Amino acid sequence: MTASPARIRSPRSTVAEVTWFFTIAVLLCFALSVPMVFRLVPTDVNNLITPLLQLTPLLAAIIMWLVRRPASFRETFATGWRGAARWIAIGIGIIAGIAAIQTAVALASGIWRLNPLEQIAAATIWVVPVLLMQSIFAIGEEFGWRGWLATRAASWGFWPLALASGLVWIVWHLPVLAVIGDRPVVDIVIYFAGMLPWAPLLLALRWRSGSVWPAVLTHGAINSIRVYLLQSVPNATDHLLIEVIGWVLTLAVATWLMRPGKAAFVRLPAKVSSRVR
Repeated sequence: MTASPARIRSPRSTVAEVTWFFTIAVLLCFALSVPMVFRLVPTDVNNLITPLLQLTPLLAAIIMWLVRRPASFRETFATGWRGAARWIAIGIGIIAGIAAIQTAVALASGIWRLNPLEQIAAATIWVVPVLLMQSIFAIGEEFGWRGWLATRAASWGFWPLALASGLVWIVWHLPVLAVIGDRPVVDIVIYFAGMLPWAPLLLALRWRSGSVWPAVLTHGAINSIRVYLLQSVPNATDHLLIEVIGWVLTLAVATWLMRPGKAAFVRLPAKVSSRVR
């Protein structure tokens, strides 16, 4: 099943449209983060500002959609649920599996130690509520990055779009530097570099499913289930080897999902999807 054919656009037009989207999303994020970055508000207020920052990709996408009106909101943002449940389960399973492997390697090698069982049990109670909360917060990001953008820039192809969106996603996250405190430069580099492998995985789930919702729920799992398995189960410290294992596995899974013969996706404009590889 495919959407109605979209208006044919030149490559230059697509680049301009995507550039405007990136610029608006980043500038909105930076503008709203000013009170947080320059310590103009109490630290506790940062918890209220962060969800607002997560809405900026959606706001940028809505602005571009209102200007262009390429198709309906449902088609452009891929908000349909049909067939999404299976891919939501796959996405959450991938996040849990990769994090479990990282933790198992760290525990088996003695890099980390297991937390007390009562502490793990107490954290377990909150996994599902936090997953739901983080998924709600992720709507603003995913409707932009993997909703509007994945539709409008589909002609770029999978890896170019994943790389471009991943790099801008890192730039968009720069205000986080204001709240993570004084940390070694190496830790900061690892933190931001760790975001890059998530972009192809989330995009692969979006394209394989034809829906933005697997990306939304998987993003929520990154900020909940993954955190639980890597920080609540073990007494974890930053370790480059464990991070690299996660990066490699994430990229490997994204590559596998988009392997030749399996990369077709549904509910995108037919004239666009036929050009995507």
